[in-house]
Amino acid sequence: MNSCYYDAYPEYEDVNPGGDIDIPTVISFGTDIQPLFSKCTGCHKGAFPSPDLRAGESYSSLVPEFVTANNAEGSKLYNYLPGNGHHDVGFTFSSNEIALIKGWIDQGAKNN
Repeated sequence: MNSCYYDAYPEYEDVNPGGDIDIPTVISFGTDIQPLFSKCTGCHKGAFPSPDLRAGESYSSLVPEFVTANNAEGSKLYNYLPGNGHHDVGFTFSSNEIALIKGWIDQGAKNN
């Protein structure tokens, strides 16, 4: 028997199994963003389904069709990340990973 609703039903806690990511001041596509897409290459490994997210292919596949530089909210990629619109893929990006991708887009989506 519990005395309080909150004792019986603990508050939802956002569990981040991948650990927190420190968001750098300057976000590098090659160092910070591309490694995140390794989770996605099970499906996005060629022309269909687009974009191709394999290393070496992903930047040209993403920009400008799926990424609008300096406008994460207006970018297809940002609005359809696992955990931010894209569901039922077996994983989600953590809120920190989503924030990292948003930061990269808002910084100009450079191929650095």
